[in-house]
Amino acid sequence: MQNTTKQTLSNLLKNSSEEKEVHFNIGDEVLRLNLKPDDITLWRDTLKNISNPGNILLACESDQVDISTTKLTWIVGAAIRSTKIEKTSEIVDLLKSLDIPNDIAEAACKYCPGLGSEVTWAFYLERHGWLTASPIIDVKQLGNS
Repeated sequence: MQNTTKQTLSNLLKNSSEEKEVHFNIGDEVLRLNLKPDDITLWRDTLKNISNPGNILLACESDQVDISTTKLTWIVGAAIRSTKIEKTSEIVDLLKSLDIPNDIAEAACKYCPGLGSEVTWAFYLERHGWLTASPIIDVKQLGNS
């Protein structure tokens, strides 16, 4: 991980709420970064169990159809899907195909450091309907355990 991405993630973690979350209000919508070490560890364990992992994990309604024809959902009962993106613009298109509003999809590219290059990110909906993203990193590497 490049130093700038590492530093940005470290700053996000240091400046997060007591709950280890960062919320970005985008119009009437919210992008939530979940930086809880236990949740990040669960995502890392999930990624390790995927036979052909990409750099994006998605909590989808179905694993029986193409990713672009399903919808993003909350984690409980979700089909965890993995895909590979090469550019951040591809994640905007992917999230939009999963019924995420354009402004929130674009915000994910802005506020998720290393997305599409250095850091694998997991995306799902939070119970309020907020798009939630978690970096799949070793939190100890950031100097925060």
